[in-house]
Amino acid sequence: MPEHNEKILIEKEFGLLWSGVDSLLIGDKVFTAMELKRAFDLWAADIVGIDLHSLTDGQYAFRFYDGDDRCIVVFVFDEKLDISRELRAHIAEWLEEDYYGSGMESFYAGKMVKLLHRKVRGKENSPPG
Repeated sequence: MPEHNEKILIEKEFGLLWSGVDSLLIGDKVFTAMELKRAFDLWAADIVGIDLHSLTDGQYAFRFYDGDDRCIVVFVFDEKLDISRELRAHIAEWLEEDYYGSGMESFYAGKMVKLLHRKVRGKENSPPG
């Protein structure tokens, strides 16, 4: 594996997946992943929120899974929700052989996120549903 790839960059800057928070205070409004999905017009069912981060200098990050591209995505944005940076890494970088053995499961965002969660956090901490 190369020393510098998007997965390594994402984990270095934002920590392990699910290491962020569930909500952010941006200006005078509290945003959850669902509210940020709406704000960024990410209505597709295959967009699954992972976590949120408050960064320095009035910047924030929204990390999610994009099932259409099968990528973990990070939007870095300001309090006006203007995106200043976007990072993407294919889910196979986390799942490795589990991704390639997933068959038709790879077409279902919810199932991929559950598999990813089990791999990253352990089976006992798998999200409900």
